[in-house]
Amino acid sequence: MKSFTVPITLLVSITLNSFAQPSNGKVSSLVAAENYFAAKAKENGVREGFLRVSDNETLVFRPNAVNAEDFYDKKQLDPGELLWEPSYARISRSGDWGFTTGPYIYTAFSDSSKTYGQYLSIWRANGKGIWKLALDIGTPHPKPIKEPRMDFTDAKDSRFFRQLSPVRLKQREEMILASDRLLANAHTKSTALGYNTFLADEARLIFPGTEPIIGKENISKFIYDQGINIFSEPAYANRSIGSDLAFSYGTAQITTNTKTAKYNYVRIWESQEGFKWNVIVEMFSPAE
Repeated sequence: MKSFTVPITLLVSITLNSFAQPSNGKVSSLVAAENYFAAKAKENGVREGFLRVSDNETLVFRPNAVNAEDFYDKKQLDPGELLWEPSYARISRSGDWGFTTGPYIYTAFSDSSKTYGQYLSIWRANGKGIWKLALDIGTPHPKPIKEPRMDFTDAKDSRFFRQLSPVRLKQREEMILASDRLLANAHTKSTALGYNTFLADEARLIFPGTEPIIGKENISKFIYDQGINIFSEPAYANRSIGSDLAFSYGTAQITTNTKTAKYNYVRIWESQEGFKWNVIVEMFSPAE
């Protein structure tokens, strides 16, 4: 699995001179699409940035899931400036599906106050091979105290069985939704049990109020220290043609040491050793 660091300034300069961001099967094209998106949002406003990369299937959580074109078509003014950059990205071996996540800063125009947090973008290539935003979600945390480590990784190989039957494609999505339901059921017995069973060793948890927690052991410690209990309700799942990456989303009620609240969640799944689907990224975002 190839990892590398892409100079952000170089990618931004490239993407600003491009009108469409095609997939070349490499994670570099995915990172370029994200930087193009961020550059357009900075140049023309958040609304125009989202409309530039969205299509009629794009979902954004504001705070609950809503069609992006419907949401931003009705939105007339941007009340602030949103800046972000990817720090972690993966692409499917089929080259048509991937995700990025990283830090954001939102500055309100009214009083120049700043809000910090993490975003998660899921991308898919359309019929012309152009990257389009499939899903966007974010969650807030205090001003970060450390710089994120850049980690952009290509797929191990590009070999896969291309299954185009609508019935088979639906079955593949149901498999991910079934895995999410199994995780939800395990959580009802023990949040620690659910994570021990379904988290990848290198997983990252993006939870409101804290910077990303990386590594299964660190996540387990955080869950224990915060007294977290999770009751989730899966709603939808989708899977890359390459069958190595997938995502699911739904709602969750989370109890900590101090309160109980409702959240939306998105989970990124990866097919790992023994063809077992494990969660490599999980983000919770306030639903209220």
